[in-house]
Amino acid sequence: MEALAQLPKDVQDAIFHNILAMLGDRGALQDLMDMLEQEPLGHLNGPGGTILNELQKDSRYLWLNPKYLILYLLEAIMVLSDIQHDLLAQSKENRILFHQRELVRSILEPNFSYPWNIPFTLKPELLAPLQGESLAITYGLLEECGLQMELNSPRSTWDLEAKKPLSALYGILSMLQQLADA
Repeated sequence: MEALAQLPKDVQDAIFHNILAMLGDRGALQDLMDMLEQEPLGHLNGPGGTILNELQKDSRYLWLNPKYLILYLLEAIMVLSDIQHDLLAQSKENRILFHQRELVRSILEPNFSYPWNIPFTLKPELLAPLQGESLAITYGLLEECGLQMELNSPRSTWDLEAKKPLSALYGILSMLQQLADA
């Protein structure tokens, strides 16, 4: 996250908008990952090509190795389902990335080390900004991670199988929020 924040704003904007444009297109995401792993960087058209062009444009920030930051983000995105990709795009449109990130963190922090299923309650103060469609989007993201959610209830059940996708979701929400704020 710190390295991402050190990239110039125009590069952060290019990464953010072009990755959002590729959500839901696993082929485009995989193509970008493949090109980022090449030395020298490969060539693509479309949003992936725009990201590659940004990385090749300016050598001032190459010491940050931004291609590895983008690869990390892409690998996390690929852990999530196509439904979650669509929900993340809707989250960006509804400007709820920050609230979702805080809610996911509130789930991960106390439950991460539990190797069994346990009930937990979502914090009402974190649910308050997420009403109507925003709450449905957020619950959809969490359910796709494997958590058992009830739309009109703050209660849920931690499932060990949810750890990996929920961790990936937290990473993606964190990076997307940072890029959106840039």
